[in-house]
Amino acid sequence: MKVIKQVNFDGIDGLKLEQIPVPELTPDSVMVKMAVLPVVPTDWKRESSAHATREAMANLPKVIGTGGVGTVTQVGANRDQALLGKRVLVMQPAGAYAEYVRNEKPEWLFCLPDSVASTDAATLIAGAGTALRVAREIEADTRQNVILTGANSVIGLYLIQLLQMDNYQGILYPIVSTQSQAYFDKELPSQTCYTVEQLPQQQDAILVDIAGSEQLLERIIATNNVTRIVSIAIMESERVSDIEFIHESFAVKDYNDLIEALADKTLKAPVGRIFKFEDTIAAQHFAKENHSRGRVLVEF
Repeated sequence: MKVIKQVNFDGIDGLKLEQIPVPELTPDSVMVKMAVLPVVPTDWKRESSAHATREAMANLPKVIGTGGVGTVTQVGANRDQALLGKRVLVMQPAGAYAEYVRNEKPEWLFCLPDSVASTDAATLIAGAGTALRVAREIEADTRQNVILTGANSVIGLYLIQLLQMDNYQGILYPIVSTQSQAYFDKELPSQTCYTVEQLPQQQDAILVDIAGSEQLLERIIATNNVTRIVSIAIMESERVSDIEFIHESFAVKDYNDLIEALADKTLKAPVGRIFKFEDTIAAQHFAKENHSRGRVLVEF
């Protein structure tokens, strides 16, 4: 089967398309023929540095990716036989960029209703779950002014939708670049966005960082009374003090709820450009080097 492997830390262009044997079905596993995979920043960050994330991901070579969408083609004797033929979202932290993924953890497999497109479901990986974690952080904070960087990103768009679904009563100030204002307005017409120059001066604000730009954070802090900074992108900084790094806390119920929200159309998936699996390198370059216009995907 085809896989995309990281074999060095030379960046995106160091990725290799290889052929390896299909994993064998075991009594406790389910085989998933993959169809759609998300292109996420964590992958290309790991491809350039063994220390890009806190997880121990430096053992090379390894198949990239952490999950995607496909169809169950085989079911082990100890698993639910009704899964055969089902379209599923599968979490696979050990590597998902493969024609076939062997799922061994039932809690990492989610059946998809017909009303949820495979492309929509694939955007949940490294997107909506993180947004949900940030939304809970914001809702638990007593500050009423929330400045949000990277608002046009997949996580940013999911985050704002989740807060709207919860009828959040604070005031959101989503920050986007001039080039992204039209896209943001199209995706979320009910929410006003701002460039950093347009941002009204805020008092006692929580600054939520999705973009991961220290320079942008410095500009915002210089003109606003920011009393808390939360980031999903910066673990520590010499330029910006007191950043709280947070990350997704996986929970089965959360993903079932997110899938249900996609199914009943209360949540809209930000789907971007779709590439062929063999063009993963081009897909990663496109996602990294362009303003976010939805989750870039690859498909078989």
